[in-house]
Amino acid sequence: MIGDSGVGKSSILLRFTDDDFLPIEESAPTIGVDFKVKFVEIEEKKYKLAIWDTAGQERFRTLTSSYYRGAQGIIMGKLQQFT
Repeated sequence: MIGDSGVGKSSILLRFTDDDFLPIEESAPTIGVDFKVKFVEIEEKKYKLAIWDTAGQERFRTLTSSYYRGAQGIIMGKLQQFT
């Protein structure tokens, strides 16, 4: 997952993989990259999803760009940036 800092990438990942959610006061920015695995079954086929949660701070952009090669995903941002 990539996107600006503070948009909720880690929160969405935690909800999707662990069915958990941290209140904003308990969350902290991702440092570098976090990695989670989730197994899903769709139409009787099992899939392993390996999801990388990258830090949104500008200073980590050069470190995390190597994780993008061959990736498929969603880009998240603050709605105000698109208006």
